[in-house]
Amino acid sequence: MIKNITIDELKIGMYVKDVTWGNDKFKVKTQGIVKSTKTIEQLKKQGVVSLVVEYSPAGEPTEMAVDNSQAETEESQSTSTTTDLKTSIEQELSQSCVIYDNAAAQMNEMFEQVKTGKALNAAAINELASEITDSIIRNEYAITMLTRIRSQSTYQWEHAINCSVLLCGFSLYLGLQKETAQQIALGGMLKDVGMAKVPPGIIQNPAAISDFDMKAVKNHVKWGLEANKKDGLNNKIVTDMVVNHHERLDGSGYPRGIAKNSLSKLARMTAIVDVYDAFTGDKPYKPGEPPISALRYLMSNKHLFDQDLVQQFVKYLGIHPVGSVVKLSNDKLAIVTQGNRKNPVKPQVKTFYNLKHNRYTTSTDCDLAEEDHKIIASVNPEDHNINLNKVIRDVIS
Repeated sequence: MIKNITIDELKIGMYVKDVTWGNDKFKVKTQGIVKSTKTIEQLKKQGVVSLVVEYSPAGEPTEMAVDNSQAETEESQSTSTTTDLKTSIEQELSQSCVIYDNAAAQMNEMFEQVKTGKALNAAAINELASEITDSIIRNEYAITMLTRIRSQSTYQWEHAINCSVLLCGFSLYLGLQKETAQQIALGGMLKDVGMAKVPPGIIQNPAAISDFDMKAVKNHVKWGLEANKKDGLNNKIVTDMVVNHHERLDGSGYPRGIAKNSLSKLARMTAIVDVYDAFTGDKPYKPGEPPISALRYLMSNKHLFDQDLVQQFVKYLGIHPVGSVVKLSNDKLAIVTQGNRKNPVKPQVKTFYNLKHNRYTTSTDCDLAEEDHKIIASVNPEDHNINLNKVIRDVIS
């Protein structure tokens, strides 16, 4: 039995099917069991005014069975700033844009602090890791979609944010606990902070980095470790990520040249995500490659990357990651909005551009698993003078 209740009537154990946000009575698809008072408090803060809950025939709210081995106490959950409920991509994207833009500003500031020897704001960085984790838990695709927006001029801190988002999402996909995923999100932001000390002439050089300059670049691992230690951000997870994300299975990496038997699973994960995002990002000396090229590189270099984890990463990310622009068989361009892990070549997309008439169209949701249309190719938005940032922020939300 389905029943409408007010937010004040919501109790632990109820199964929520939908919520209504704010005074405009905007209803979104949000489902899940309420596991703690923190969830209720957070829903109130977010402006939820009423909910739809499912009751049993006897008139009691439906409760979902919880495996005792995974059950958490209310006390342990009270430190979480997220709800236990899922939100739609449209609802979450607006929050994700705020989080991502704030992260960009914070990463820019963090790199400047390291460059000038000032202390890092550990509390602010930890809070940012928490916000990223909570966003991914609410909807794994929204903030991940923003990692496809690339800019050469902001590559350094953009790379830090993207690695944080992708590593956090990948960790949760692999079944790691939220607290661990949040620390991994933190490590993603901090692993390359030592790059702030690399001379700008090397970073901004339009030519490929020389062997001589590479010696300075490799020092970023040492500088990053020093900065994190100085400001109390050197827990085991972060340190492992900072020190080992450039190591490779065959021992050809740096700074220590250690091989696979000495590399943790986390170090191998970080190496994969770091290379993927670096491969797809625009740099002064090289434009970014499409995601499929980066994935092929990871899969073809079995001596460098853990192939079991590479395969898991491909499944997590999808052949056409969310935020990618694709050409459909009906001569329309679409943006991928949700992956399909059962059939990766048929994700959910939103069409927005007609190639026959070279103009934007009214956006339309399309689940390729249920349509005759198929993806013909990945598309570089710049080839059609498309502002991907604007498309994601305006078309999706």
